[in-house]
Amino acid sequence: MKERIFSTKSKVELMGVKNLLGSEGIDSFEINNVDSAYAGAFGYYELKVNVDDVERAREIIERFQSEN
Repeated sequence: MKERIFSTKSKVELMGVKNLLGSEGIDSFEINNVDSAYAGAFGYYELKVNVDDVERAREIIERFQSEN
């Protein structure tokens, strides 16, 4: 089972977090909830990870956000 750990309106930010998690050995699954009819003005992107990786993934994301 997968759990959402991150969401953003920025595709660039999403890819950065996804790459960061991948470099730490955590597989993530991307979901695009952006309404393409409005050029990305509505909706968001989200990342999900396996339930077993949730705690570690959140720690990695929090550390990344506090450094930037």
